[in-house]
Amino acid sequence: MKNKNIKTITLEDLKAYTHLTVYMDENIGILNGINPILQRHQNIAKLGCLLIAFCEEGEILCNINGHQYLLQQDYCAILPPGTIVRPNLSTTSHSIKVAAIGQSFLTDTLGLKRETWNVLHFLSSNPIFPINRTSSYKMYLYKELLLALIKEEPHIYSKQTRRYHFAGMVCEMFSLLNKMIPEYQHRDINRSRAIYIVRDFIELVNADNGLHRSISYYADQMCYTNKHLSTIVKRVTGKSPSQFIKEHTIKQIKYKLRQSNLSIKELTDYFGFPTASFFGKFVKAHIGMSPMQYRMLEVE
Repeated sequence: MKNKNIKTITLEDLKAYTHLTVYMDENIGILNGINPILQRHQNIAKLGCLLIAFCEEGEILCNINGHQYLLQQDYCAILPPGTIVRPNLSTTSHSIKVAAIGQSFLTDTLGLKRETWNVLHFLSSNPIFPINRTSSYKMYLYKELLLALIKEEPHIYSKQTRRYHFAGMVCEMFSLLNKMIPEYQHRDINRSRAIYIVRDFIELVNADNGLHRSISYYADQMCYTNKHLSTIVKRVTGKSPSQFIKEHTIKQIKYKLRQSNLSIKELTDYFGFPTASFFGKFVKAHIGMSPMQYRMLEVE
């Protein structure tokens, strides 16, 4: 089956399934299962967010990236963006909680480190992991605290508490997974040409601090054509180079607006915009407010 006909399910799409939703905001969500969602999308879908499926009872036979896996009680499936999933092939009575994390939140939390790509590549063929008191006690505690947080009565800091807990859980999870990757697999990953190209591109974007915003700049640095770089990055990550560049630029602009005393005119020059008006329009289009409004905004 050609992937061009496969629907990509994002966090935004999941918000429509209110009957499954336990908790949802703009960055994270908790749902009771995902099978009804997959069945609605012709029984196959590509993930546009990170999903962590916790099996609390029973067991489920899953199809992930074309392979069958048994997800049992006290195990979880960690499915990064780009994963191809199908509904359960067969099940017993079961209970599943699914944590969904948007791509922007994931990138902001983990950064675009080499180790992150190692883990994402590893997860594409190793999605199932134990999560209990014996094998992964810290992850077990994170899971239990997560479930407790979403059940408690909302309070003034509920959103921040859940957000930081999610961020801590994801960082801890990726740290543990990075340690689990055998040395030989690290070597295999490093030999993968497509992954290597994406890593180099991401590292160049990170080092640039948002000063260059054209694909051609990075393609020239790497001695590739625009088309070749775009094709490789899109195939490996599901996102275009322009999306990575734009997201990183916005992140750097936000940082400078909050953490520096540079005037709007000075920031316009720093980021290479032709005029302050053009800079202001760019910021408003991607942040939803003017540079000065964002600078004055109270930090959540």
